[in-house]
Amino acid sequence: MTVYAARRDKGGLTVPVEVVNSGRKRAFYRFRIRITGPGGFDATASASMDVVGLYPGTSWPTELTVSDPGHTPPAHPHITLESVERNEYKA
Repeated sequence: MTVYAARRDKGGLTVPVEVVNSGRKRAFYRFRIRITGPGGFDATASASMDVVGLYPGTSWPTELTVSDPGHTPPAHPHITLESVERNEYKA
């Protein structure tokens, strides 16, 4: 999983993420990130791929947009990967 640099977007931050299935079986992914910064900015976001799953050797690019009402999105936020869950497809 790769988390790219966040960018400011309409009062919040957009965080590009790419999940790659390097395993041998189709898998479903769920993850959660936390974004913090100066002035008390603190937000979390999560995403999951529950319908089809990710086939071996493929990737899933996505973006998560976060905001923290009353706090200005930081120019250089700190992004932490809080959890990643991978469940293989069972046929």
